[in-house]
Amino acid sequence: MVTGHLRWIEGLLDSLGLPAERSDELRARLLAVQARAADPQLRVAVFGETSSGKSTLLNAFLRRRLLPSSALVTTRTTTVLEYREGAEGLMVSTTDDSVLEWPSAPFAGWAGRGRESGPDTLERALRRVLTTALADEVGSLRVLSPVRLLGPGVTVIDTPGFSVTERGHRELAEAAARQADVALVVVPAVAAMSLTLVDFLTGPLRDHHDRCAFVLTKLDLLDEDERSEAVEVVERRLRDLGCADPLLLPCSPGKALGEVTAVGVREPGGSGHLASFLEVEARIARLAADSRRSAVAATVLGLLSELLSAVEETAEARRAALSRGERELAALTLPDLPAFLDAWAARTRDRARTELNAATLTRTSAQSRTTLEVKVGNTVAGEKINDLAGAAEEVSRLVRRHLRRDAQQAVRTAVKRAGEVLTAAAEELARDFAAQYSVLTDLAGEARTAPPVPQVVWPEPPAPDMSGIDRALTAIGTQLTSSGNWRTGGGAMAGALAGSLVAPGIGTVIGGALGALIGRRGPDATREQFLRQARPVIAAAHDEIGALAAACLPRVAEGLSDSVAALRRQYDEEWRDEIARLTAAHDRRRAELAAGIAHAEKTATDARRRRDAVASLRRETSRTVPDLKES
Repeated sequence: MVTGHLRWIEGLLDSLGLPAERSDELRARLLAVQARAADPQLRVAVFGETSSGKSTLLNAFLRRRLLPSSALVTTRTTTVLEYREGAEGLMVSTTDDSVLEWPSAPFAGWAGRGRESGPDTLERALRRVLTTALADEVGSLRVLSPVRLLGPGVTVIDTPGFSVTERGHRELAEAAARQADVALVVVPAVAAMSLTLVDFLTGPLRDHHDRCAFVLTKLDLLDEDERSEAVEVVERRLRDLGCADPLLLPCSPGKALGEVTAVGVREPGGSGHLASFLEVEARIARLAADSRRSAVAATVLGLLSELLSAVEETAEARRAALSRGERELAALTLPDLPAFLDAWAARTRDRARTELNAATLTRTSAQSRTTLEVKVGNTVAGEKINDLAGAAEEVSRLVRRHLRRDAQQAVRTAVKRAGEVLTAAAEELARDFAAQYSVLTDLAGEARTAPPVPQVVWPEPPAPDMSGIDRALTAIGTQLTSSGNWRTGGGAMAGALAGSLVAPGIGTVIGGALGALIGRRGPDATREQFLRQARPVIAAAHDEIGALAAACLPRVAEGLSDSVAALRRQYDEEWRDEIARLTAAHDRRRAELAAGIAHAEKTATDARRRRDAVASLRRETSRTVPDLKES
């Protein structure tokens, strides 16, 4: 029937790649339905209110008045009635996990005999267990009888008189209904469809209506013209409660039991009430077998439906993963590591060219010129101008020191900025690499840690070549201080010669400055004339220093380019093989996902076909039992 489907599901669960929690849930359900399908016993659970006729119905099944009436029973556990060939018996499991068998000395010691006289029969033993304080100590109860209840291989489960308010009754009823192939609900015709019964059907039995059959008892207490009306009313009310096709079995178990005990026959053929009851028994037995097949088929159908849903979810998840992988890989440049590193190196060099330009080196030149002019003015202030040779020498030293510091500071600034550019670029490379590496490892189905930011090694700044400026500035000071007749016409010649040593082309300017000082003038006029003529010389020296500092830029840029190349080489050597491996792993994973999608789609098609087959089987095994008429 469904064995092949169960084997297919079992073989499939390991290959689907479902989430562990979902797979475990489906496997647990599979084991449950496998156990149910393999168990040969048919189980019939009997439910009923107090005084509904439930005990009478069970005694009629047993062909003897064995069970005490419901009004006397105090137990809060179920009683299982099983066939045992040859001898009757009673098995009691107590709440302290003891197992007692009647008849036996341990059972007698536990149950006692009270004031009873005569032989210790099964009826008396059951009465003591079910109707006294001993009931509170009972965990489970099995009654073994040589009478085949409802035919071979049938076990009957007797539940306590149901009550939706009694502690534990709801749980017992739900547990019994879950394990039963048929739930027999006893409905007394004289008090049909009470509120308690309605609450019970819409509560503990609400999910088991398809396995319910309703035994309408005590019809013999109604007038004959009232019986058919009672059947119609109960059937209509059951439909209203959600039982789409209620199976109603009218009978009079008490009358049938009376007829059996009157003739003393355990398996009578009988007539009248007995004949109707025997027909009901036969139909219940057939119903149990059909209902069992239907219940197993329903469980398998539900399992197949859930499996189909899980397979479809898995296929969709794999499609999403494949699509996501395609999109994320398309956004990455890291798989082509050389291109990734080349793009970074080009961006870094472009940024360095922008940063390391002449404007950067001369940004403070205006401030520097102003500062130097103030210093020169202070050097020739007041009476200092009277010693013109000394003043000229001091100005020469001052200019040399100031411009040397300017040149050195300009180069240090350029080197520092280059280092900052390289450090920022290295951090950017590390961030981009780590981010793309993390995505790539995820796409490959791995979890690895990206490398830390590499340490940037930056050399000392190159020293500007100041030799030419040093010689020129020294020469001018020497010429100015050693010329004893600088106030004569020869002073102009000496000034021109000294000026030529500062920088080509400005000798005439410095010569004019010194020549203009021939003759005795006042200090203020001399100072003003000196400063006016010295400013162009200082400006020319500034320009020369700027040119010298700018000449160092290629060396700075070359050092930065070497560091960029070294860093690029480091990444390429350390990570080239790893990136190639991850890329290949991702390609394999993409192929696996594509194969998994194809497998899931094929499995889904097979699951749909099997689901339809099981649904058809369930429809075939659904019971339709015609109404029985009381004779």
